[in-house]
Amino acid sequence: MSEHSLSATEVSARPIRVLHVDDDPAFLELAGEMLQRTDEPLDVTTETDPRAALERLASSSFDCVVSDYEMPQMDGLEFLRHVREDHSQLPFVLLTGKGSEEIASEAISAGVTDYLQKGPREDQYTLLANRIVNSAEHHAAEREVDQTRTRFSKLLEHSADYIFIIDGDGRLTYVTPSVERVLGYDPEEIIGEDAFAFLHPEGVDRVRSNLTDVLGSPDTETTVELRARHEDGSWRWVEIRARNLLDDPSIEGIVGNVRDVTARKESEAELDWHRSVITSMDKGVYVLDRDHRFQFINFRVADDLDVSAEAWIGEHVSYLDEVGIFSESAVTTVKSAVDDVAAGERDEVELVLEPAVPASTDFLELRIRPLEAGGDTGFILATTRDITERRRNELDLERKNERLESFASVVSHDLRNPLQAVSTSLDLLDAEVDSDHLDRSHRAVGRMERLIREVLALAREGKTIDHPSPVSLAAIARDRWAAIPTDDATLDVETEAHIFADANRLEQLLENLFRNAIEHGGSDVTVRLGSIGSDSGVGEASSASDSSGGFVVEDDGPGIPAERRDHVFEMGYSTAADSPGLGLTIVDDVAQAHGWCVAATESGRGGARFAFTDVELV
Repeated sequence: MSEHSLSATEVSARPIRVLHVDDDPAFLELAGEMLQRTDEPLDVTTETDPRAALERLASSSFDCVVSDYEMPQMDGLEFLRHVREDHSQLPFVLLTGKGSEEIASEAISAGVTDYLQKGPREDQYTLLANRIVNSAEHHAAEREVDQTRTRFSKLLEHSADYIFIIDGDGRLTYVTPSVERVLGYDPEEIIGEDAFAFLHPEGVDRVRSNLTDVLGSPDTETTVELRARHEDGSWRWVEIRARNLLDDPSIEGIVGNVRDVTARKESEAELDWHRSVITSMDKGVYVLDRDHRFQFINFRVADDLDVSAEAWIGEHVSYLDEVGIFSESAVTTVKSAVDDVAAGERDEVELVLEPAVPASTDFLELRIRPLEAGGDTGFILATTRDITERRRNELDLERKNERLESFASVVSHDLRNPLQAVSTSLDLLDAEVDSDHLDRSHRAVGRMERLIREVLALAREGKTIDHPSPVSLAAIARDRWAAIPTDDATLDVETEAHIFADANRLEQLLENLFRNAIEHGGSDVTVRLGSIGSDSGVGEASSASDSSGGFVVEDDGPGIPAERRDHVFEMGYSTAADSPGLGLTIVDDVAQAHGWCVAATESGRGGARFAFTDVELV
């Protein structure tokens, strides 16, 4: 089917017919709904397969094509090349969620009319609708110009929001209809007017100077940004590319291609405001573009590093290696992180680097995340913080943990093996000898096994909890109670609470408390597990320290004398002759690893009460 052509009048008199191609049906439906909400007269047809879209183009007429870039059947640029085979001038807008300089450059080279990135905001669809209407009107105007007067082909060499022609005195001799959409004026009513009357007073002298230069150099072109008055009295920022074609008999004037850049100027103003805030921050702040070049730095940090701030702007990130701040491998890591964030693969990257300067900083934390400016995510915001002291503490803790692991290994292997031999020998002697000495030996072996078990637990439990998960207090308590010898003791579970905790370490905490209650309270002790503040009739009234979320384990045994409660969590402290005194130390360590607070008090029946607060409930 040959490419259809309509006049600008015909385009404005009916809805603009759009063929929208995207392999995501949900996005097509959303985009259709959002475009219908705009004020633009659009009639949208959708296709999820580019091949089906080509068949649709062959049988139906459209004013504009909008296409995604990444599609499984063929990408947007390949689809564009097929469209151009039969529709060389049909407006084609590439709407993609994966934007890059490379794709944009290739799209422009392939003949795309416009290029937009997908975005979550509603105004993105308003912008898309405006671009579609603008493209359709330009296309119609181009066709009309080709069919009437040859001078219009030169007017439409550049894409613009509207185009005008002025004579040597600066009076308008022609303006495209789209000026009404940009500035609100009826084009027919402003023909013959002084073009300078529509400019902001601050820009008139500069434009007159540029006009003089253009008049003196035929066929030359100049670009200027200024404010133009809207019909409603407001001011819009516009970019004007003016070309002297006074000597061209088909034009006989100065041609101006005008683009509305108000949104961009407002974004630049907002960025300047943000920069003012950033320069007052104590952190190091850097803005890089997608080519890994610095566009902004926090000057205070630059001074601290004894490097000129001006020297950084425009420099590639490899400059950090050149001036001896980071190693080449560290710079490569930073570049890779910037690429990941720019590609949308990661929302934020956190790196720990070791700078050569300043001498006082051994470790630097670098956070990299996207920086949006007026909808443009072509910049990465990087912040740095000196974490030398924190990192030294972490490394010291890691070394201590390694020593604890080594100690635990020695205890497990070098003590348990000979102890097992002793235990086996005692079992054999039991069958041959009847002696009280053997009973004492068995008790000693049992005490040694318990000591080894608790020393191992203590060595391996002294770490923080990185990834707690939801667990049931009741389920874990009942499981651990069933796993230990309880004689005639009773467990009352009076909570259905679920908390965030490490299940294995919570098991160790509850088992040690249960063993402690039976050991000190007797074989018929009653142990209660409840939530903080629960009305059980067993626990004492909640104190001020129990106001946060938490749980209690208490019994009706002899309790802990008030003067000893501050010492029960100390390593080796116990009132039982055969206890190693590590059970409650482990309880305290597990609680601290979770970020909980634990306090030993008296229960309502005079027994021991252990209250855990600052517990995160599910």
